[in-house]
Amino acid sequence: MAVRNVVAGMVLLGCLSADRGSAQAPPQPVYNPTNPQPMSSAEAPSVAVSADHRVTFRIHAPDATMVTLNGDFLLGAPAVKLTKDADGVWTYTSGPLTPDSYTYNFTVDGVMVLDTRSQNFKDTPNSLFNFFDMPDASTDFMALRDVPHGRVEAVIYHSASLNMERRIHVYLPPNYEAIHGKLPVLYLFHGVGDNDISWTSAGKINLILDNLYAEGKLKNMIVVMPSGHVPGAPMRMMQPPGHEEDAFSKDFLNDLVPFVQKTYSVSTRKEDTAIAGFSMGGVQALNLALFHPEMFDYVFPMSTGYFPAGVQQIEQDDAAALQKIAARPFRQFIMGRGKDDKLTEANSKATLQMLDDFKVPHKYIELDGIHSFVFARRFLVQVLPLAFR
Repeated sequence: MAVRNVVAGMVLLGCLSADRGSAQAPPQPVYNPTNPQPMSSAEAPSVAVSADHRVTFRIHAPDATMVTLNGDFLLGAPAVKLTKDADGVWTYTSGPLTPDSYTYNFTVDGVMVLDTRSQNFKDTPNSLFNFFDMPDASTDFMALRDVPHGRVEAVIYHSASLNMERRIHVYLPPNYEAIHGKLPVLYLFHGVGDNDISWTSAGKINLILDNLYAEGKLKNMIVVMPSGHVPGAPMRMMQPPGHEEDAFSKDFLNDLVPFVQKTYSVSTRKEDTAIAGFSMGGVQALNLALFHPEMFDYVFPMSTGYFPAGVQQIEQDDAAALQKIAARPFRQFIMGRGKDDKLTEANSKATLQMLDDFKVPHKYIELDGIHSFVFARRFLVQVLPLAFR
């Protein structure tokens, strides 16, 4: 029997935290209730965003010999070293940053730790990241605003394909219970360093959807965010040979989609079904869309692409599948990548060239950003209003 749980809170982890005091007076912070805050007025915050958009990070680790700091606020640059003061507080102040929501983490003598002052952390399977907000008018699209809010549910379903219980997160639009009829559905896949909760934590997709609805830019839809990691199987960045479905696709096709259609009021028509994914999730979305085009009419892969060897394999073995899509294209097929995303640059170019070679209609959007949610959030703001039109 399926069990449905409404998300109620998060458990904080970690072993070290920022402490009071610092040798240098920090820039005057701009108060933001979503950012880490001190427990008393005598304590300095672990993350202080100043009016000039510089950020000061602090962590109390008196016995440490080295503390470094990483995160997408560095825009792809290597981790930076913090400076220790006489009280054992390590500090680093960034240069001016473009307003956004950014991840960060501390590494203390080689051990990655969470900032336990912050309630905002990126729940990932293989790393520890907090995030902080630097809001201004340009980030209103993902701000927590006084608008009608959708509901996010954490839902357990049984996967017969994998012989295990699996979790998904589901976003239901504002006033879902009052909406009549079958709704369109978007399946949204995460990257290799994330899991099914990441889109509604650091990704802020629920706030983005809330605000798009409030501005009248979206058709009512249900957004399903599954777990992309499949135990016991390697993560593939290309379609497996022999036309055999990979384990993730088997679960999606045979278990997840039927569960969603049984549990929620969703349409089964392809013109009411969209698929999107970031990085690893983008390849998973491509695999499903290209080899099951009868299911989807809106395809939005981001920061992704097949390895060149995967492109050669598809061109050799699956030309008929690409020709079929060229003859009956998707209503919207839009790929996107951050301008400074070097990680997926070669894969993206190879995949786009393959689509061009087979005359598969598609569009390509390139925005500022690296391989992170900083790009993905802005890409989704542009493409989601195009869905189900």
